[in-house]
Amino acid sequence: MSNKDKHSGGPKTDKGRAISSRNSITHGLTARNWLDANEQSLYDETVKNLIVDFDPKTSIEKVLISKLAECTVRLMRIQQVENAMFDLASSEAEHIIEAIKSLSNDYKIDSRLIDAIETARLGYPTYNPNIVIDKINLMDEIDFQNLSDVSGWGYVEKNMPMAKDHIIKKCFEEDLDLYSFILRETDKSNNFNLKIKFIDIDGPSNNEPLSEAEITKDSNKVQSTSLQRYLEQLSRNLGSDIQAQTILNNVEKRSQQVKDAAMPDPHKLSLIQRYRTAEERQFSKTLGELLKLREIRSDV
Repeated sequence: MSNKDKHSGGPKTDKGRAISSRNSITHGLTARNWLDANEQSLYDETVKNLIVDFDPKTSIEKVLISKLAECTVRLMRIQQVENAMFDLASSEAEHIIEAIKSLSNDYKIDSRLIDAIETARLGYPTYNPNIVIDKINLMDEIDFQNLSDVSGWGYVEKNMPMAKDHIIKKCFEEDLDLYSFILRETDKSNNFNLKIKFIDIDGPSNNEPLSEAEITKDSNKVQSTSLQRYLEQLSRNLGSDIQAQTILNNVEKRSQQVKDAAMPDPHKLSLIQRYRTAEERQFSKTLGELLKLREIRSDV
């Protein structure tokens, strides 16, 4: 065996050549065999139509017609792949986070704001101006106060009616008394135990919601520092929620714009374009050769 034979590439056995041939099918764009019955049918139909158009008389003309049909099928495959790439890019851009990220020039987008937007979207899928107004008013009431003056729950009841209603509503929703609720919200290091109510399914239900009197009965146990910390935290969260709702007001339109402008990966798109250019050149060259042969034949 010569040195050239030792170093020549490519499979040497029939089995190896068969595997190598299947590699091009796996790749798709450069496949020399058809990927499915639809492509085979398209190829056969294209050959028939080209035979009608060019009426080949010689073997070489028939070969050129076969090459034209191959180029035609591969060009259609390339178009299908490109369409699929744009569809995929458009689908990926549908996620609301992509639309939110596109707003980064208008808003300072951070993880906390994204979380707030997701929460707002789940709770209120569309922009609700009444909700925004209520939150603005509540935040303004908190910010108007000097929180160091908040000496206890009595101060909130007397001077902060909206904050009082908000907190009581939260306690109702979570079936917690005021002391337990504020403790849970402000002391994250505290291993807070949720109340577990056992219900006798055969007997009358005692699972009655807490009354406002029951919620506030231990209000004197709520430390002023914990209440101040909760109100400060509430104001901060309201700010994020308001900004989130404002963004939601524009995000649906922005989401459609992002989706419409979605582009596939530039490297993959460039690769597709190179394949298309190569096939178009091959098609043009083959067509020119076929027309030249017909011209020669007509002159004979």
